[in-house]
Amino acid sequence: MTTATAVPSRPIGRLTPEPSRATVLGSLEVEIDGVSIVPPAMKAKQLLALLLLNEGRVVQSGTIERELWEDPPRNAANAIQNGVLQIRKKLAAALGESGCGPAAKQLLCTEPAGYRLTVALDRSDLRRQRELVAEADALEAGGDLAAASAKLQEALDLWQGSPLGDLIPGPVLYAQIVRLLEENKSILMRRIMLDLRLHRYASLIGELRALIPMDEYDESLHASLMYALHMTGRRNAALSVFRSLRQSLNDNLGLEPSRPLQELHRKVMLDSSADPVRIDDLPWHACVAPAKAGAA
Repeated sequence: MTTATAVPSRPIGRLTPEPSRATVLGSLEVEIDGVSIVPPAMKAKQLLALLLLNEGRVVQSGTIERELWEDPPRNAANAIQNGVLQIRKKLAAALGESGCGPAAKQLLCTEPAGYRLTVALDRSDLRRQRELVAEADALEAGGDLAAASAKLQEALDLWQGSPLGDLIPGPVLYAQIVRLLEENKSILMRRIMLDLRLHRYASLIGELRALIPMDEYDESLHASLMYALHMTGRRNAALSVFRSLRQSLNDNLGLEPSRPLQELHRKVMLDSSADPVRIDDLPWHACVAPAKAGAA
């Protein structure tokens, strides 16, 4: 009589699992072979996000404490170890190990100062975004503005909501989220600048009108809309954009628009052929040009 032997669905104890992917530009997702390694407990999820965003670098225990607790408890070290254990168990399950085996411990390793995640990701939305931006830099430096704009839009399309939107971040992750939001805004403004240079005014006017209510004091958005309207012969509408921003700044913040924006307003108002409005007049123009393009 022959006894059937169970065949495992995946190799046991793999140190280089494939495929693996992570997303942070939306809800946190980390998978190995289609198996999620995201633990259900919120603090363990925060810990995983912190390790993931540090890209294989050691995250010190003190940094983890600041992220997880406003006032760390006496047993903070044990609580962190418990979070590490939860992640390792999820890793072990994805690797085909039972319990919390040696492969899981190597992928999430304990260091003298803290912990380090060494999962080699095949796909990462954040890494892909930065690759696309680098490709856009090269295309813009080579003069292919349309292809550069398309690459930047592809990078923007990777966003699936707020970064780490399903987490309740502590101060460390919050700072990382702010950095990601600033990166995204920079990509957006670069793509808008390219589209202005490509004379895509009609499509930009609608997009900018939709963006401004989400960031009502952003002068770069208002300047872009003023320029696009002016370049399509809608000078009065461009001036109205300035008046609306000026009133909002005065009424709510007690401020005036910046001098560069006031200068743009002056040139639009005069509409002089001797001193025409140029794209270089936009107050944020120099801030979004890539280094290669600026050096060319």
